[in-house]
Amino acid sequence: MPVQRLSIPVRQPFALPLVLRSHGWVSLPPHRYAGGGAPWQLPLRLGAEIVAATVTQQGDRLQIALQGRRKLPAAALARARAQLRHMLRLDDDLAAFWERCAGHADLGWVPRRGAGRLLRSATVFEDLMKLLFTTNCTWAATTSMTKNLVQALGAEAPDGSRAFPTAAECARGETFWRDVVRVGYRARACRELAQRFADGDLDDAHFADPALPTGEIRARVLLLHGFGPYAAGQAMRLFGRYDDLALDSWCRATIGRLLRRRKPPSDAAIGRRYRAFGEWAGLALWCELTAPWHGEGPAAEALAGDAEQLWS
Repeated sequence: MPVQRLSIPVRQPFALPLVLRSHGWVSLPPHRYAGGGAPWQLPLRLGAEIVAATVTQQGDRLQIALQGRRKLPAAALARARAQLRHMLRLDDDLAAFWERCAGHADLGWVPRRGAGRLLRSATVFEDLMKLLFTTNCTWAATTSMTKNLVQALGAEAPDGSRAFPTAAECARGETFWRDVVRVGYRARACRELAQRFADGDLDDAHFADPALPTGEIRARVLLLHGFGPYAAGQAMRLFGRYDDLALDSWCRATIGRLLRRRKPPSDAAIGRRYRAFGEWAGLALWCELTAPWHGEGPAAEALAGDAEQLWS
């Protein structure tokens, strides 16, 4: 099977492992990543073609190998580049955020290492479905649901891996979601989300329109069945809207541990802590909470175990 190679320039500072381990998505199918300088492997959907992609970084360039069942035309190669740029957020301008972090006691590492790019899926549909899988459950359950769905419906790439299924492929009845994917009470929400995307009632632009204010985008997410304030806040981060702190029990507990308090501070107190970051407050919070995952921050050693649970 033919292998074609691409190269994508990245603006420094940029470290691929920092983006991949920015949150938990890389540990869910269809991603495969062993950490550090290991290659990032995933199937890419290029129209009707499913190709196996292997991505590594060499200095200021990403090197991509695409294994397909036939030689890909130029349009498909361009689509692969665009998809990877989108997932890795290579075109996001974080200069203003880095400026606010510079000299900060706990976030000075962010501009130095070019942190703040949060891995997202190839489509909004995939991001939203995975967010449904994170609600009111352990990470192990999230992983299990994602694996079940990809194994049941994912189209196979040449290397045997399976792509995340499309909304049309996921447009199944609640029995499928309960008995095969084992999503429990989420079955109705999963069915409705897939069906609405499959029907064209929803699409990526509905949530990713840069002209819309954050409040409108958040309101659209909250109208989806199964999405409360936590899931909507997490969606805002994936959409590049960082004025929402998206606090959940893990965030509150972790900030309490960072501050060495017996119990977490109030949400109002947490809000005051990040008020100076303005529209970047949610990203500043996330970078502080996840700094130990990257060996940074004053509590790196104490909280590194959180990352080990996530990536193991």
